[in-house]
Amino acid sequence: MTRPQRIAFIWPNDGLNDDEFWAYVPPGVSWLTTRYPGTLEGHGLDRETFLASAELGPMIAAARLMRPLRPDVVALGDHAGSFIKGIGGDEAQAAALAEAAGAPHATTPATAMVAALRHLNARRIAVTSPYDREVTDAGIAFLEAHGFEVVAVERESLTDEHEIASRDAWAWRDLALKADHREAEAIALFGCGIRTAGMLPDLEMAAGKPAVPATAALVWHACSLAGMRPSKPGLGRLFAPLVPEFETQHLHHALGLHLSTGTKSFALSRTPPLFVSGAGTWLTDTQGRHYLDFACGSGTTVLGHGHPAVMRAIREQLDSGVTHLGPHFHAPVQIRLMERLASVLPSELGVFHPVTNGTEAVEAALKAAIHATGRRRFIAFAGAYHGRTLGSLALSHARGSNAVLGTLVPDTTHLPYPLTAENASHLTARLGEELARGDVAAVIAEPVQATAGMRVPAPGWLHAVRKATEKAGTLLIMDEVFTGYGRTGRLFGFEWSDEVSRTGIVPDLLVLGKAASGGIPGAILAGRRDILQGWKPGVQSSTFQMHPVSAAASLAVLEELIGHDYPARALAAGERMRAAIGAEAAHLPGFGGISGVGAMIGVAVTDPAGDPDQELTRAIRAKALGEGLITWECGTHGHVIGLVPPLTVSDGEIDRAAGILGLAFRRAR
Repeated sequence: MTRPQRIAFIWPNDGLNDDEFWAYVPPGVSWLTTRYPGTLEGHGLDRETFLASAELGPMIAAARLMRPLRPDVVALGDHAGSFIKGIGGDEAQAAALAEAAGAPHATTPATAMVAALRHLNARRIAVTSPYDREVTDAGIAFLEAHGFEVVAVERESLTDEHEIASRDAWAWRDLALKADHREAEAIALFGCGIRTAGMLPDLEMAAGKPAVPATAALVWHACSLAGMRPSKPGLGRLFAPLVPEFETQHLHHALGLHLSTGTKSFALSRTPPLFVSGAGTWLTDTQGRHYLDFACGSGTTVLGHGHPAVMRAIREQLDSGVTHLGPHFHAPVQIRLMERLASVLPSELGVFHPVTNGTEAVEAALKAAIHATGRRRFIAFAGAYHGRTLGSLALSHARGSNAVLGTLVPDTTHLPYPLTAENASHLTARLGEELARGDVAAVIAEPVQATAGMRVPAPGWLHAVRKATEKAGTLLIMDEVFTGYGRTGRLFGFEWSDEVSRTGIVPDLLVLGKAASGGIPGAILAGRRDILQGWKPGVQSSTFQMHPVSAAASLAVLEELIGHDYPARALAAGERMRAAIGAEAAHLPGFGGISGVGAMIGVAVTDPAGDPDQELTRAIRAKALGEGLITWECGTHGHVIGLVPPLTVSDGEIDRAAGILGLAFRRAR
């Protein structure tokens, strides 16, 4: 049995923030502490103090105390003291400490920060510092001497160590966000006295880039020198878990061996990236590569990966011990979710039927419509996508390889989806003729057709559909599995149903999924009381219908969307995407235009004749993936690149994604 890795931590006297380091130390490490006189109480945090604290004598004396313990690595816990003498000063400290402790390796916070930033492939850096201008400038000069470009700085000029240690992690988060700059590729947080553990995922999500505190860098680098690959959940991208190359190869082999070919896993690559961590718009794979996620888990992670509010809600529900109760009983959080949904939906949609996913929600809507009307025919639209189970597939227009299934139930008539006013006028008359037959249970429509290529209907069309269904006594089902929860610029897409008057309609049944539970399975059908409380108990049930953990996540998503007005951000993000993509790609061969609304954008790819080019689309998406951009597959001919980032996406991330997409257009031919 091997002994734990031993890291000797040489800390400057005060011990005010020992707990900060313990938070980063992974399992399997013995973290041994000794102290030396450093920045003593009453000394200011100025250049003279740090030059004095950088003297080797006291450090060496402390390090010698560790010699009998045979440490694997010595780590110095004074950031400013490690960079204050400039490049080379930190190396002299590390060499002296390693010799004194009899250790094969040593590191300092300045050395560790350089190693961490290089590990994250970051060159342009934003700096947050608790120190005055002179000390901060010395730290910046140290980074620049190692080849980094500091593009933004925010400092506090605090006066002593107690003042630094007294501030909680969220105060440093706020300061770091002030220092953020859209050109920065990472944020460096100076100072081994600051508190950062626990808030890093939130900071990285808000900033759209990795953050490297000196505390985290020191622990990470010390563990790395000891031969470990340090990883720990909830501590940002630097501590994201990695998987050895041979294991990654094994996992890819196992994936190809065991996974059904009916999935989409191999649409772009036989060896797709395997993701081990996420923060905001970013995903990290087994090899430490970082990807901008503009597919958003097929539109599910509307607040990004690892959103603190969603993670907190999930943990709290898990900690309660109530993870599932079946369809007969309920946890309080499930009822609170229904109450909150009722508060933001029209009063007519105040009754809910919980389900597991979007396609099940559509199935429930179909059955509810048949039970309520006694009719069995449905009307859907060309380009529609409502799911892959047999009932929802009957409503979906393009069935692809599923065409071999033949005639499906329920009986569905597909009408054109009007993209122009002229088409809308013709369609309204055609719809009236179909409804006049008196056998249609419901018309089902998407406010925006996502899978068909982010297609937005002609203005006023949904109003015309609503009037026609009311006249015929037919139900209107709005499928908002994709458009719901803020993505269109309103909380729900039916609120945008008339682009001219900016007024909405109220459907009879509303299908919600994908973003409805923040990245874990969960969906819900909302509807009129007479419909959803008019059928017999147990006639439509499923085991995992919006279970308590999903409900907790769903409620957290809803509160965040409303509290921070993320639907408005969807509009701003959409405008930014259109402008950035237009600047990067509109002049390139294959670019066929931009469609969509809010934060659901489609980029069409066409051949020289202007026809859809599915092969080129796939090639562009594959090139983009290779450059670190995840896109979404859509379009009636598979010829549209879908871009659906989380609503927390930053302008810098949008610009970076657009740059990658432009590069992919140029290289795909």
